[in-house]
Amino acid sequence: MNGVSEKKKSATFASLLLWIYSCFTVFVLGYLVYNSLRQKGDLLSNTFGLPKSLGFGTYLKMFTEQKFHHYFLNSAFILVATLVLIVLLASMVAYALGRYKFKFKNAVQMYFLLGLMFPASLGVLPLFLLMKDLSLLNSYASVILVMSAGISMPVLLLTDFFAKMPGEIYESAILDGASEWKTFYRIMFPLASPVVFSICIVMSVQIWNQFFMPLIFLQDDQHKTVPLIVMKYTSNLMLSMDKALTASVIATVPILILFMIFSEKILDGVASGGVKG
Repeated sequence: MNGVSEKKKSATFASLLLWIYSCFTVFVLGYLVYNSLRQKGDLLSNTFGLPKSLGFGTYLKMFTEQKFHHYFLNSAFILVATLVLIVLLASMVAYALGRYKFKFKNAVQMYFLLGLMFPASLGVLPLFLLMKDLSLLNSYASVILVMSAGISMPVLLLTDFFAKMPGEIYESAILDGASEWKTFYRIMFPLASPVVFSICIVMSVQIWNQFFMPLIFLQDDQHKTVPLIVMKYTSNLMLSMDKALTASVIATVPILILFMIFSEKILDGVASGGVKG
């Protein structure tokens, strides 16, 4: 009984901490949105007081005068292209690892496991020189190629999913005359769609918020992404506080709403591809 009581106390304490953290996060986001609706003069002269007025004037200026939609589309293009490459590469690698036995298979899986511990930013210098030699600097391709190489987590999730698939499904496809490739993209890949969907949402947050790689590889202003433009405004906060707040809201809220809407599907997908004891 004491063991059960201790577990309940631990669960209650953990839930309390999560509620406190969640409330604090919601408060910060709400305060950010609230201040983004205020005028710059009111923000600087009456920071903690009641606002004189609230409006979307700064938002309109961001899209009309600052051309913020251009940087938003840059980020969206990089996001979609990177996700497509990640899904294609990770699903094919994971299918081979999950369905076949071959020499050095454990070593290959260990390689992807180590990839979770060593981010691509550790090798930024050789990556920069490589992209320079390939004449890909200041192009979206450099960022897309580098970020799409981070497939360790998708590979591990999908590998476990394909490994647990009943062998009868694969065998029936072969008996029906389906080729190896057709079996993969017509049967196995659609069955893995919950895991793929979860991977896309989780990776979307990482790619959208990526700051370091675009900073290194995208030096022209026309190619910059949303996080880089947010840094541009925050670097001179007193002169562009209203723009910095508005840009932060536009950069944060859409991807956060997307994550919240599909949170249940994300959990279901991770559970489908997760390792079960």
